[in-house]
Order: sequence, then C-alpha cells, then structure tokens
Amino acid sequence: MESDVQTIVKAFKAKIVFHPRYRQACSQIQNAIENTEALGEPVCALLRGPSGTGKSTLCYYFRKLHSGDSVIRRDDGTYVNLPVFYCEVPSPATVKGLITNMLRLLINDTPNGTIEKLTHQLVTCLKTSQVKIIFLDEVQRICFTSVAEKIRLDSLQWIVSLLNISGIPVILSGTNLCKDIRLADEAFENRYPYSAELSNFTYAEDGGSDYFATLKHLDIAMYEIAGLAKGVHLNDPTIAAPLFVGTRGNLKRMRLIINDALKTCLRRGTPRELKLDDFFTACQYVDLSKNLSVGNPFALSYDDSLKLALGCEEIDDD
Repeated sequence: MESDVQTIVKAFKAKIVFHPRYRQACSQIQNAIENTEALGEPVCALLRGPSGTGKSTLCYYFRKLHSGDSVIRRDDGTYVNLPVFYCEVPSPATVKGLITNMLRLLINDTPNGTIEKLTHQLVTCLKTSQVKIIFLDEVQRICFTSVAEKIRLDSLQWIVSLLNISGIPVILSGTNLCKDIRLADEAFENRYPYSAELSNFTYAEDGGSDYFATLKHLDIAMYEIAGLAKGVHLNDPTIAAPLFVGTRGNLKRMRLIINDALKTCLRRGTPRELKLDDFFTACQYVDLSKNLSVGNPFALSYDDSLKLALGCEEIDDD
C-alpha cells in the first residue's frame, strides 16, 4: 500500500505545468541553445526569480530533454556522456571554489592547482563528457553585498573566459538579487542577451489566470495519475483561495501541500476521494512561513481567505 502511494506521489511530482511565464522562460533558454548551435559561439541566458518558483525544475526539464546514453564508446575507450551539466555556485563564492565544485562533480575527486590549470582541466573534462549545456545555479551568491567587488568581477570574467574557451553556453540561474548582474561587465553582458524571470503567482478571481490555469492542469494530472474517483478539485475557489493564503502563491510550497493532501487521501484506501480536510491536515504539518493568516488557512471561511488572497502584495522571496 505505502509503496503504491509513494509511486503515485512521485509520478505526480514529476508533472510540470508550463503556464505562460514558465513557457516564456523555457523559450528563452531554448533560444540560447539553438543560437549557440546556429552561430557557432555561446549565446547564454539568465534565469531569475524567487526561491520556489520553478528555476531548478526548469533546469531538470532541460536535463531530461537533452539526455542520451549515459556512456559513449569510442575507439580509445568508454566515456561518460553528460549533455547537460548542472552545478551550484559555492558559498562563499570564489572563482577557484566554483571551478573546484564543477570539477568535483565531473571527476568525483577534489582537484588541486592554479586557476589556469584547473580551468584547462575543466574544459577538457567538459568536452570529454560531451557537455552541450551548462547550468550554474544559485548565481546570486556572486551578488551578495558581502561579496567583494573584485571577486564578483573576477567570477564574471572567468565565466566569459570559460565561454570563449569551451564554446559551451552557460545558463545562469538565481534569485532576483542577480537581476543587474549583466551590467557589471560589458563582455559578460554581450554573452547574455536572453533574460527570463519567474515569480510567485498573484491571486485573481478570474478562473483564467495563471494561478487557476496551473491548478487546473495539476488537478487533471492528479486525478488521472492517482485514479481518484471523486472529490474536491484544486481549482475550486474553496481550495484555491486558502491554498494561496498559506503559500502566497509560491509554487514549491503549493505543491508540497497538494502532495501531502494527496498522500492523506490515498492512505485512507478506497474509494479514493479527495476532501477539504485532507488539505487542512496537510497544513498542520507544513511550516507555512509565508502564511497570510494566523493558523491553518483551511480553517478560514471562504470569504476570509478570499479577502486575504486578493489583498496580498507580491513579495520578493530572496
């Protein structure tokens, strides 16, 4: 029973909804990849937005989209095939720390040497692994006010150098702290003509909003994957409003509550009927750090939750 529940929840978790802003961000990254191939030089994109809006999920989507055989067999041996390479900027951010992080993931060991030597080793490993796209996440760590200006410029100039030497596009992803990062260096700015921004949802009573459209797509997927017989729906206003109140429209926190509500429903056995109480139970065990209400949002009346949702101002969740 429990393994069946975990399988269903895992399958539902893998469902990605491409609402308009998400589709636009995906398109900008795809433009960078396609133009790199067409022009023969790296064209890059910056993806930014508050934590929990789907940036890492988008990175994962491109990893799946461009995945291939895990190994390549050539005349001179067998090599790892890694079309999409993902790495986080370390904290604290330094050029050497970033190179070391990237190499550690590629060679499963901690390298030593000068920045010049490590860069050469990194480019060799990237080409040997057939890397076509690099995703550098948490790039806002270069932009913290505590990071010295020299370290910031050194990091950006090193990324430009990596682009020039390797010819591989580097997609940068981070919070809104990095929104002005392209202005810090002209050569860096020229390499990043594409910029995509994700944000938390806003609430509107219009059922055609991005928020309600996303909930509807998730609802259809959930009912299909879990084989639910009947019950409440995610895009019902009585579910959508308190769900927004508890999360301020943050996609990651929304999905956590929905997943926990689904698990509660499935563990009751058959018939599989999703109830409002399942969401109340889910919110009892989740730390709702951005909760607009005092206490469980699913304990509110619909009118109270609607008032709080409509009165919410968008926040920068860095």
